[in-house]
Amino acid sequence: MKNDRVVEDWETLTDGEAIEAATERHGKDPTTSVADCAFEVSGRGEDPEYRFWFDLFLRLLKNDHVGWA
Repeated sequence: MKNDRVVEDWETLTDGEAIEAATERHGKDPTTSVADCAFEVSGRGEDPEYRFWFDLFLRLLKNDHVGWA
């Protein structure tokens, strides 16, 4: 398998480090940048990196909506 990771060593990153790496890569707000990373990996089936980025995206969305009625 070709090693075309969105972010090298993604599996060792904390959430904060991953958000920073995604923002540096895509230059957008954190939630959009993380979503873009998930989108980059989405064509690779059950890739664990996709799950990592998608789960982080969902956590960011949930945090953005805390307190909404």
